[in-house]
Amino acid sequence: MGYRVPLLRGLKEPYTISHQLRKEESLSGLWKQVLLLILLSALVFGVSAFFGIGSEQVSRTLTELSKSEYELYKLFFGAGQVIWGIVYAILVIFLPSLFFWTLVDVEYKKLISIQLIVLLILLTEKAINIPVFLFLGINTESSIFSFGIIAQAAAFPELLIYTFSAITLFKIWTVVLQYKFLKVVSERSPRFLIFVLLGTHLFFVIVSALLSSIHLEKLI
Repeated sequence: MGYRVPLLRGLKEPYTISHQLRKEESLSGLWKQVLLLILLSALVFGVSAFFGIGSEQVSRTLTELSKSEYELYKLFFGAGQVIWGIVYAILVIFLPSLFFWTLVDVEYKKLISIQLIVLLILLTEKAINIPVFLFLGINTESSIFSFGIIAQAAAFPELLIYTFSAITLFKIWTVVLQYKFLKVVSERSPRFLIFVLLGTHLFFVIVSALLSSIHLEKLI
């Protein structure tokens, strides 16, 4: 019988859980946790789509659509967001784990457990943003949890606004949490871990900013 990582406790007690994770030889219930969080991600993205969050660019042209076309658009948008929620969860869980595994000499399953906690933080951010966006009428670039507001106030170019908006308080939390876990379970130096984590997150921030600046919805 292996160790089942308590994900919620991992948020509050990373030091304790990381030491427990380090000394355990096997994990139990990991794939069930993976499946549950993937389904949770699909649910959160689906709820967000239900309220039309993320469709602001296309919504400006919805008045030109007939009622049947509008309903079809909502159906495709909702289904697309649910699928993206599943893909997003898979990417967050497995891609950084694979990358870290090649560099920090830690068992792959233990890295997946750490990424499950990271995904929990990111889904919490997504869920909190739903009422925030609805009540304040803002979009992702103007999230009160991101640095996008500062970039907009400083009148930065559009690409920089998207870049800063991809840096949020929740994502900073994930970097700190990853560092705390990897510092315990890995033999690598703290300086090396900081370099790897900042490099990884900077890469994803740039990719996210570039994808946002392309405005894929305009290509449809």
